Amino acid sequence: MPKGMKDLLFPSLIACLDGPDLFTARPSSLPAGENTPPPFDCLHFSWYNRYTTKGNDAPSNVHPYELRLGNSRTNTWQMLPYPSRDMAEYGQLFDRLTEAFRDVFAWIGSMVGPFTFYGAGAAYDVPRKLQVHLPEAEYEALAQVAESLPGNAVSAVEPFVSLVVNINVRTEAHRDQFDKNLCLALAIGDFSGGGLVLHEQGLVLELQNGDFAVFRSSETTHFNLNYVGRQATFVMQTDAEFDKWTGERNGWGHSDYL
Repeated sequence: MPKGMKDLLFPSLIACLDGPDLFTARPSSLPAGENTPPPFDCLHFSWYNRYTTKGNDAPSNVHPYELRLGNSRTNTWQMLPYPSRDMAEYGQLFDRLTEAFRDVFAWIGSMVGPFTFYGAGAAYDVPRKLQVHLPEAEYEALAQVAESLPGNAVSAVEPFVSLVVNINVRTEAHRDQFDKNLCLALAIGDFSGGGLVLHEQGLVLELQNGDFAVFRSSETTHFNLNYVGRQATFVMQTDAEFDKWTGERNGWGHSDYL
């Protein structure tokens, strides 16, 4: 990441949060007898396609509003992908983040796929520099989801559709079973340590402010180590359930009315 952009990451995040109050300066180790990582703040600015109403067995010539199962009507409110509750509850913060980090998200997009980067008052094409690292088919699968959001919605973090903001994060070992293909983790803050551990690969990635890693979060057990200072992470990912939307529009692709 360009140095000027990297230097502005943490100040920009603090400005979006109206100050540094949410950040806790962490010591180098947990207190004696404390083995569980302390809680951290997390916001999900995400699109989901989970628990949607499927129309695979519905007749094509009957409007969904007229479909019934026994005495119950079809739940038409959940036929489409939908934004997370945090998108509505913290919409103003999300708008601040997307504006403040517009060039950062564009630069990351230029690193993982074909992109026209708009920055410094001009547009210019950036080559696909990480093509050897990101399989084109997987990039295209993620981009297809981003291009299919209902209502002509545009993702701020293409080719992903979700931005998760973690503050003061130190996680236990886990897998994100609902992530599609790849996720991207961007480290932000004034800290040392906090390496990202990828267990099956036997790797510890010592990400510092402005560094990011792309990995298969649903297949890889991962967690981060203790750190000293103030740390945040932007995680970009896509809900795996979108496969049912991009393929057959949640089973409603055959309907005469949709």
